[in-house]
Amino acid sequence: MSALSIVLAVLSAAFFAVAAVLQQKGTEGMSDDAAIGVGFVIALFQRKIWLAGLAANLAGFALQAGALAIGSLLLVQPFTVSTLLFALPLAAWTQKRRLQWREWMWAGVLVVGLVVFAVLGEPAAGITAPSFRAWILPLAVLAACAVLSMSRGARLPHGAQRSLVLALGAGVILGYSAPFTKTAMDALGDGLVRGLCSWELWAMIVASSVGTMWQQSSFQAGDVQTSLPAVTVLKPMVATAIGLTIYQEHLRIDRAGDVAVVAALCVMVVAAFALSRLSVPPEPAAVDAMAR
Repeated sequence: MSALSIVLAVLSAAFFAVAAVLQQKGTEGMSDDAAIGVGFVIALFQRKIWLAGLAANLAGFALQAGALAIGSLLLVQPFTVSTLLFALPLAAWTQKRRLQWREWMWAGVLVVGLVVFAVLGEPAAGITAPSFRAWILPLAVLAACAVLSMSRGARLPHGAQRSLVLALGAGVILGYSAPFTKTAMDALGDGLVRGLCSWELWAMIVASSVGTMWQQSSFQAGDVQTSLPAVTVLKPMVATAIGLTIYQEHLRIDRAGDVAVVAALCVMVVAAFALSRLSVPPEPAAVDAMAR
């Protein structure tokens, strides 16, 4: 079962990568004023390339749901980072440029860090349906992060900073969608009526939809290489934190393994930051200065 859940997780990452590249292309040319709100959604649905990306996104969510139905959050979510290995070359190809060797290096380091975390941690399943009381604090944190990201992102001008702030918000929201999905799939396994009565099913739909739209705003403000690393790392980190706490999942590790797992987490953060820095194009003023 664990092998199948890993395969499904990697396949979902591939579809998420295709979706990210297509949807970023679909947001090109849209103004910052139109990048948030109902008008933004309506405009996106009128673009065929964005709709193709939406189809890939839905396929990715379906595969992820299948993986979470048979595997723990700690097992499935780390493998979604392989999205970067698919998306960065695709984005470079659409932009008719070659990836820098440092981008390849840091993408590889990021993936190795998450694989080390998954393998040495030996993720073990916990419960599938935490009580609503256990969710109160995590939901309050989610609301605070969403408000902070939206308010800050709306004040920033078009560019890498706006893209990154919105991507951070999208990563947190989509990170919550994974545990919602796991509980919803468990409820649906007990029957359609029980599944429809599960609040986590509707929370999954809302979180996935809002997180995806938020990610589109980050694509519009920058490019895939700027926003995707932040989203890709935050999603499994948030889901892992929730899995370790209210879902009572755990890692079977010894003292030496503790050091390796902590090191892997640090490496992931550094690698994602490096990828974002490497992928940000120079500011126009800097380009003019170099030209002189």
